[in-house]
Amino acid sequence: MQKRKIVFGLIGLLTSCFALAQSKNKLEVETQGGYEYNYFKSPKEIRADGVILTEDDLISSGMYQDVRVKYRYRYKWNKNRIRLSASPFSRIFYENIDDSYWSLDTRAKYDHKFDNKITVLIEARFKRMNREGLGGDQDVLINPLGYTNYGGTTGVEFLPFKNNETTFEGFYNFKDFDAFGVRDLQFDEFGVQFSSIQSFEVRKQEHKIGINAYFKKRKYDTFNASEIDTDGQRDWDYIKGTLFYQLSFGARFKVTPNVLYYKRIDNSTGRSGFDQFGPGLNMVYKSKTTKIRSSFSFITRKYKEIDARNTDGAIGEKLKYEYANFSMNTAHKIGNGFSVTGTLYSRIRSTNFTDIDARSFRNYRNQYAGIGVLWEL
Repeated sequence: MQKRKIVFGLIGLLTSCFALAQSKNKLEVETQGGYEYNYFKSPKEIRADGVILTEDDLISSGMYQDVRVKYRYRYKWNKNRIRLSASPFSRIFYENIDDSYWSLDTRAKYDHKFDNKITVLIEARFKRMNREGLGGDQDVLINPLGYTNYGGTTGVEFLPFKNNETTFEGFYNFKDFDAFGVRDLQFDEFGVQFSSIQSFEVRKQEHKIGINAYFKKRKYDTFNASEIDTDGQRDWDYIKGTLFYQLSFGARFKVTPNVLYYKRIDNSTGRSGFDQFGPGLNMVYKSKTTKIRSSFSFITRKYKEIDARNTDGAIGEKLKYEYANFSMNTAHKIGNGFSVTGTLYSRIRSTNFTDIDARSFRNYRNQYAGIGVLWEL
């Protein structure tokens, strides 16, 4: 009789645990077709070996088909929660099939709520970008487009006072770029990040003011891919801060102006440091059937030691970039879990570095637009 009581007690305990636990699955499948201009971010003109190449030779553009899958799983019990996600993605170019690429982004998150004010956060992540080619953003280091990234974050979220959420976290990333030509590149980075958001009401509408910031150290190693001998190192520090203010206009529309400051400190040669700053604006519209997310920013980056040049030589100014960035994503439900989706993206970089004998540091324009279908299960 005593054994039966123990067995029934264990069964009851397990049943209670499963009853208290909550799990949730969500799967999204989306495909979009569109056109992308200058997907390798090339300048319009380069002189190589005495021959001037124009945009017809340099710029790759074409029709594409995107396929994106996003799976999310959540399991919650007592004061614990586990969240898993996997997001495979591919972009297939019809005319230039060899330029197609795919990526896989996976994350595992765990959080434990000690009480109503303190929550411990842990995250592990892995991302594989399988893409060939050389981007147009490289400056000192060769920067292939394919890479593998492993990372982790741990920290604490707490509520120091009413209507405030503050988070402190430490993080680590290891990024191994695919070998390109005779060069190879990898880096380790680690740092701390901070976020604080204060909510309050203005005329019965929720407003938020907040700051996101981080400091990180990044150490690069460059290798000769044929001999695997260390060929160079870089030690760079980064500081980034974003201040924002979110305004609500009714229950559907939110506008968030923000300002960014971003700094790189070159501890190796002192050559590649820069300051970056500028305003931005995010907008979100959400109803029962329609979602629209858009963002715009105008960012200036100023290098401290790299001289700007034209084709004849130095122009007496330091290198400067100006970025005009715009993006918009829309989704409109049409029933049975299906939505029509659309994407617009534009990045225009202008610079005072106009030397046609150089590929790096130059102007470029990268834009794409697509329309498709999203299926939510």
